[in-house]
Order: sequence, then structure tokens, then C-alpha cells
Amino acid sequence: MSQPAMSAAPAPDAVSALRSLRDGGHARLLVHTVIAGLSFVAFILARLLDGPVGLMLLAIGASACGWAWLFARALFDPARHDAVWPRAVVAVVAVSGAVSVLGSDGDLAARVAGNLYVLSGSAALLMTLIEPFQTHGCRTPPSEKRFRAVFVIAFVLLAGISVLGVWLRPEPIYVASAALSLAGAVAATVFRLSHPLKADAARARQPATDEDRRLGERLTALLVGEAIYADPDLRIADVAQRLNEPEHRVSRCISAALGFANFNRLINHHRINLAKHLLAAPEEERSILEIALDCGFGSVGPFNRAFKDETGMTPRAWRAGRTAPTLADPVSPAPADAGHSA
Repeated sequence: MSQPAMSAAPAPDAVSALRSLRDGGHARLLVHTVIAGLSFVAFILARLLDGPVGLMLLAIGASACGWAWLFARALFDPARHDAVWPRAVVAVVAVSGAVSVLGSDGDLAARVAGNLYVLSGSAALLMTLIEPFQTHGCRTPPSEKRFRAVFVIAFVLLAGISVLGVWLRPEPIYVASAALSLAGAVAATVFRLSHPLKADAARARQPATDEDRRLGERLTALLVGEAIYADPDLRIADVAQRLNEPEHRVSRCISAALGFANFNRLINHHRINLAKHLLAAPEEERSILEIALDCGFGSVGPFNRAFKDETGMTPRAWRAGRTAPTLADPVSPAPADAGHSA
């Protein structure tokens, strides 16, 4: 197998981090964290400011309960995109909340919007509480179960604090509740980024069809024959385009026919395969960083993690041992929980 040309320079750490977040399916979570956070901030400022500015901010902040639900869905559902119906519900919450705030007292439209806002907002809050109990086919190790329990407890406490605001001094309580919700959302996002959800392979893997196996053979031939896995910017959409197949079919064949949990695990498996060969070659004098870049990794950190997860050894230890320099079977399935995104 010919060696791919070495990249001119390593990708900046910030770019690699953003790429890792996107490849790991966290873009949806980050977007909803930002939007929910902005709605909480608008709600807080509306309680502190008077006049038209405060009223406009309150109209924006009224949608916070809806965005909190979409945030919770992104937190506990590893899908890359939202379904249409939750977006529709949140749109109802946002529009009805804004109309009820900006409408005139006694106006029929404002009254109808107010009732609709109460119903849709309450439904969104109830669904937020339900989300942690949905596994979406993912594993729930002890740390994940504790995280979900903490989320439920914190949510119930914040909801209780908000209810108390109806009878006590509402403004300070509402502001405190929104501020704590904002802090909790940030903390939950930080936890999820460092503890990504992992699919339960036993339930997620579907039996391969003949069509899956044929596509798997074509995919493997493309990866091995042209070494395109060494491209650090390679995406599943690029591969689907090269194969002239829908992206969902390529994704299915990766899990069903080739036995990998997802596209990133497949690509990392090929990259680590090449890296093992290069590191074990006695005549190889390039540094570990240079080899990592040549194999398609953006920096040495993700390479070290992926290499150790796949082999149980660090690249340095593998090189020191000078393990037999034969390339492993490139189509052999890696364990479903092995490897990290580049």
C-alpha cells in the first residue's frame, strides 16, 4: 500500500476540536445550548429592565421552556438532527408566548395565545422531565445513570422554586430560577461533551442484507484502494457521493455489513491499521506526530486516544515493541465501543 503524502501542517487545535465536536454529533447539542442560554438570558434581563426593551426581551424569553425541551432532547438523544414535530411544538410555544406578552390587555388574540402558551409550554416542560428516561438505544453506565438522576432532581427542584414564585416574591425567584437553569444547562453540556452517548451495539446493529454486503465490499475497496481515509476532512457524505449511494445506506452497511458502530470508527480503524504498520517498520524515522498526520488525524491527541483504544497500547509503546509490521485485515470489525473520532 502506498503511503499517503504527509499533510503540510497540523490543523490548529481549535479547528480540530470543532471538527471533533461536529463528527461526534455534538453540533445539535451546542446549538440548542446556545439558543436555550440566550432565551434564559433574555428572560432574566426582561425581569430587570422596564419599558419597551424589557417587554421585547420578555417576549423572547417566553420561549425558554420550549428551547429547554429541545436542549434536553439533544442532551439525551444522540441523533444529529431534531425531528420535525418537536420543532413545531417549540414554534407554537415561542409564537404564542410572544403574542401573549406583546398583545393588548383584553385583546382576543392575546387571550387565545396566552391559553395556547400555557398548554404548549406545560407540555414542553413535561417532555423535558421525560427525556432523561429515554435511552434511544444507548448504553447507560453508572455515570450516565447518575447524571440523568441529577438532571431530574435539579429540574424538579427548579420547577418547584418557580411554582413558589407564584405565591411569594415572583421576580427574584424567577430570576434565580432562570439563572440556575442557565448554569445547569452549561454544566450538563460540559458533561455530555466529555461523556458522549454510545450506542448499545447489541440492539443497534441490524442484520446485513445482500445489498449491505455488496455495498460494504465497494466501500472497503474504495477505502483501501485509494487510501482516502488519510484525508483528515473526509466525511460520510463524501464517501456516499463517491459511491453514488444515499448517505443512510452507507451508514447502514457500515454497521450491518462491516460491523462498526459508525463511520468514524470505521475510518479510525483503517487509520490505526496504517499507523501500526508505519510505527513497527524498522526503517521508519518519522515522528509520531508526522505519522499521525499522514494517517489522517488532525493532531496527536486524538491519534493517541484512538490508537490506545484500538490496540491497548500507546503509539510510543507500539513503536518500542516493534510489533510485526504486517498490515492487519482492513475490513475486520473493530469492537463497537473502540476508537475515537479524529
